[in-house]
Amino acid sequence: MRIFFPDFFQKIFTLKYLEKIVILSLLFAVIYIVFSIGSYRIANYLSLPKHLTPTLYWRLMFIKDIQRNSSLNNIYLQTTSMLCLGTIPFLFYMLKVRGNQLDTHGTARWAKIWEWDEAGFLAPPGEYKEGVILGRTKEKFFGLIPSRCIIDNEKTHIAVVAPTRSGKGVGIIIPTLLNWLGSVFVMDMKGENFQITAGYRKKVLKQKILKFKPYGLEDSVSYNPLGEVRIGTPYEVKDATIIADILTDPGEGKKRDHWDTSASTLFVGLILHVLYVAKKEGRVASFGDIVDFLTSTDDTLENNFLKLLQYSHLDNSDVFRKIYEESQMRGVKEGTHPLVARTAAEILNKDERERASVISTVMAKLTLFKDPIIRKNTSRVDFRIQDLMDYHTPVSFYIVVEAEQMDTLAPLLRILVTQTIGLLAPEMDFSSDAPPHKHRLLFMMDEFPAFGTIPLFEKALAYIAGYGMKAVVIAQALNQIKKNYGDKNSVFDNCATAVFYAPSPLDNETPRQISDLLGETTIKIKNRSYKALQIIGDNISESNQARKLLTPEEVRNKLGDKRNIVSIAGHYPMMGVKVRYYLEEYFTSKTNKNYGIPKTDYLYQKEEKRNLQKEQEEMKMKDIMKTLEETENIEIDEPAIQEMEEILSSNLEEREAMLHTLEEENVEIIE
Repeated sequence: MRIFFPDFFQKIFTLKYLEKIVILSLLFAVIYIVFSIGSYRIANYLSLPKHLTPTLYWRLMFIKDIQRNSSLNNIYLQTTSMLCLGTIPFLFYMLKVRGNQLDTHGTARWAKIWEWDEAGFLAPPGEYKEGVILGRTKEKFFGLIPSRCIIDNEKTHIAVVAPTRSGKGVGIIIPTLLNWLGSVFVMDMKGENFQITAGYRKKVLKQKILKFKPYGLEDSVSYNPLGEVRIGTPYEVKDATIIADILTDPGEGKKRDHWDTSASTLFVGLILHVLYVAKKEGRVASFGDIVDFLTSTDDTLENNFLKLLQYSHLDNSDVFRKIYEESQMRGVKEGTHPLVARTAAEILNKDERERASVISTVMAKLTLFKDPIIRKNTSRVDFRIQDLMDYHTPVSFYIVVEAEQMDTLAPLLRILVTQTIGLLAPEMDFSSDAPPHKHRLLFMMDEFPAFGTIPLFEKALAYIAGYGMKAVVIAQALNQIKKNYGDKNSVFDNCATAVFYAPSPLDNETPRQISDLLGETTIKIKNRSYKALQIIGDNISESNQARKLLTPEEVRNKLGDKRNIVSIAGHYPMMGVKVRYYLEEYFTSKTNKNYGIPKTDYLYQKEEKRNLQKEQEEMKMKDIMKTLEETENIEIDEPAIQEMEEILSSNLEEREAMLHTLEEENVEIIE
């Protein structure tokens, strides 16, 4: 049952516990005494038994005879009324005065429930609403003020600092995945989140479920980073460069040297080459194609680079001329990709030892993709990044990785995160009031520091909220973020909400920063002094002093296993209670016990095959028409073009039959 209090009673809770008890006790005592005296006097006036009960006073005061005579003639009742009218306002005034906070040295304090309720961060008692589950308020006064769920559904990001095994999974991640209605991008260590929450999200929320398990032998979608490179557009070099730079990243705190830069340049050329080659073959290239090129047994590597200078990536260079400057096209064979040719020329012009070092650097960065399991799970295009926010239904995307695999898989995961942000949050278009995407997307970035440094993610936190993205960045300690992004990083600065669990015993930095974040409050200090041989009459002086709302030691010791601290920008912080999803029926009714563990969905496995087939047929038809023009000297007129369009718009079976007819009787059809 929800309990509503007037503003006065809400202000009472700004007092400290002892003051509350003393002043409220005096208030109720005075009221009881005043009404008891009144009932005694009325009973005496009516020659009734003298029961000192306030209820008797109220019952008798409604008798007309008492109302007419007592208020005018009975001095006792007049005195009683004056006491009641005078004493109660006085105590109310005392409450108001005592409720004023000392502020000479700081105004930090804990938030009150009614303050966060007005701000919209609390669900009604016993209920929930959409958003990220952060914790609960503490139950007070034996349940008269019930516990309420703290939920953040603002267009801002959340930082969570919680040591390992502290309950962030059962308290934040899993409850949120059972409560969030939009799309999710979940970094799932060990696959527990997928097992518990995916069934509900698929069967009840009707979402598509994608599980990407890089080292999974089965039931894993394939994520192909090269499939997101927009070849044939002005973005192809940018997309390829992002991948190349991440793969050649030297690591934590290291600057890129000559070898890293040269390797990145070679990567860009090779990525574009294998993509155009694969497109001619009716498929999408992968990192495996680059490995095959560099380790080919058919010819020497030098000869393979020489072939790139003359390779026909397209029938002509019309597409390339729209993308590249004329100076870049100069000296390049018609149909050969200018950047690929120039990359090959650059590597061939290097000294033999330098060339070997650059190629060796590239091969070292591709070691991950020599693994047959990784190669299999990064070769197909089972989904597109754009689908996470623009598919006709929301999508739940789980990246399942074991802790011991993180160092090995970090480059691949950094590419995934960077591509997701880059493709879903391009330059903002303000020409339309329509939202940029169909669905919201929640980034649940558990063990975020394990990814290594993702420069775009740090910058993107400042603007991706405008695209409907909300990030929950989870780290075990603040030092982890500093290690990857430096002392002056803005990762947590761009998070309007912060949740802190009790720090680990050896973590000194996190308690200090939490203490600084909570701020200082003003306390009154009494100093008592004595003179020599003085028995009575000691001197007492009062002064205001600053004190941390929680000292670093209190941060470490007061939270314990059940409490957390929730801080939201623009509001006083709250010491909350951790959620345990397995203790609440709202969450347990949604787990895999009721909905099972679903199989992953493959959004584009069949459709991609159909699209590639169609592309091959289009190219084949163009070749037929070109041959007719060249050999038969026939001009392709409008009816022939309409015939082509009719073939391409038909279904697969009809298209194959019509294409076969066109091959055999092309002259008759065109004539």
